[in-house]
Amino acid sequence: MRTSIMAAIVILIVAAGAGYYWYTAQTPQTVQIQQKGSDTLLILAQRWAEEYMKTHRNVEIVVSGGGSGTGISALINKQIDIADASREIKKSEIDQAKVNGVNPVEWKVAIDGISIIINKNNPIREITLDELRRIYNGTITKWSQIGGKDAPVIAYGRQSTSGTYVYFEEEVLKNDKYRSDMNQLAGNAEIVQAVINDPNGIGYVGVGYAEGRKNELSILSVKKNADSTPYQPTISNILSKNYPISRFLYVYTNGVPEGAVKDYIKFMLSSEGQNIVEQVGYIKVPQEILTEQLNKLK
Repeated sequence: MRTSIMAAIVILIVAAGAGYYWYTAQTPQTVQIQQKGSDTLLILAQRWAEEYMKTHRNVEIVVSGGGSGTGISALINKQIDIADASREIKKSEIDQAKVNGVNPVEWKVAIDGISIIINKNNPIREITLDELRRIYNGTITKWSQIGGKDAPVIAYGRQSTSGTYVYFEEEVLKNDKYRSDMNQLAGNAEIVQAVINDPNGIGYVGVGYAEGRKNELSILSVKKNADSTPYQPTISNILSKNYPISRFLYVYTNGVPEGAVKDYIKFMLSSEGQNIVEQVGYIKVPQEILTEQLNKLK
């Protein structure tokens, strides 16, 4: 958190008998909060910042993406105040943070489902977790192998610094290696656009990104196995855990924050902040978890 005195100075000249009295008044201190990391969290973080700054004129929040790993690395190196992450911090990152005198503290701020998207003209409407795993590990190379057209499967995914990349690798690929020809893109928005433009494309993105472009692409229903019911990534299906690809979204701070950063984290966890979570297309954190975290801030 960085504090600066704004440059504007008001000078008043007041006549008083034979002399002049000069009064200078400085504008209030401006506090800058640097927030960086998960591309999945980016649209939510931007909305939080915009709404918070409307009622906190002395606070400037600078939000940027780049991936969960990038944000956590910046926090470890004391370059930012808040790291956004779509995965839990790794033990190796905690160890490095301790070496640098940083104590990463985790805050659960939203719940996200990962939407599986394909081109609107692709006739496939549902997919199993195993089919998804075999697409992304390179075993399935044609859509005809899962009841589609005789065309190659073109896979789009995130870059390795992305928390979504890591989560998908662990939870869907079951730690298989990604196929060597997967197109690794820098963000969710880029994957969405690539799939819209590619008749044979498939991608995985945060639900908020898919929902915003749902008229331009198809969001697949996902089945846990061949015999189970397919589910769309709706709020109710994610909260009930019927939709099988979901996770918490996090922010990390260096220790329990104070001052403006503390107040901003409280805002994220407040009813107003959680309403913004829902407006953006993600899912509110359950009240018992919010209460736990707010108690940590006391």
